[in-house]
Amino acid sequence: MTTSATSALRSVGPNPIAIVVNGPSSSGKSTLCRALQDRLTDLADGDPDAAFARVAFDDVVFLMSDKLHPISFVSLKGGDLSQLASRVPHDGRASWEYIDESLAEGKHGGSPRLRLVLNAYGRRLLCGVHNSWAAHLKLGTNMIIDHFIQEGAWCEELLGVLRDAGARIFFVGVFCSMAELERRESSRGDGGVEGRPLGLARRSDELCHAHNLDYSVILRTDQQTTAESVDLILQSLRKAGLVAPLEITGTQRDS
Repeated sequence: MTTSATSALRSVGPNPIAIVVNGPSSSGKSTLCRALQDRLTDLADGDPDAAFARVAFDDVVFLMSDKLHPISFVSLKGGDLSQLASRVPHDGRASWEYIDESLAEGKHGGSPRLRLVLNAYGRRLLCGVHNSWAAHLKLGTNMIIDHFIQEGAWCEELLGVLRDAGARIFFVGVFCSMAELERRESSRGDGGVEGRPLGLARRSDELCHAHNLDYSVILRTDQQTTAESVDLILQSLRKAGLVAPLEITGTQRDS
């Protein structure tokens, strides 16, 4: 019989952790969150109390019928416009629209600069999604939240439900140069939900970091690899006292 020790992590404290990853469109949040979840899963080493679930702002889209997508989005994907509830752009029938705010004030300026706007149905879905994340936290599940906190009202709502759930909130700010954001954005017309119209990255970069969030760690995904970014998050989680190393001794029987 041989004995081996592997380094793992355990959550410190009685309340679940909410890692909120915020940044503009095309900044690499989804790739980062998937890699972070994989690393945390490896470190949890099968401990159900140390596992992290991963959720995202884009979950809202998966709750709605494709027929409620906006004409601009379906056109980007090369889809069938005849199946849509919308007859013309911005008629209020689509769950969300992209509004051109090229004339609005902002640090970048330029055109196009698009803002995502939810209709009443889309906004209710986002509210429900926020509350569903809080429900998981109340059950004791740690969460990685991949968000696109464009609006102040979304930020206030999210913080409210996370605090009501008793979560220990750890904010990650994701930044990226405009040149790289727009390069990534232009390559995302892949026919799926990941497709993005040109101009969303430029405007969302002006809006997502405008809420005075106290980031525990700031990442620059045009300068750091995904692995380096995950390492920085883990170091910051340890520094914040949210996780700690745990030596787990396992035994393996020789056959």
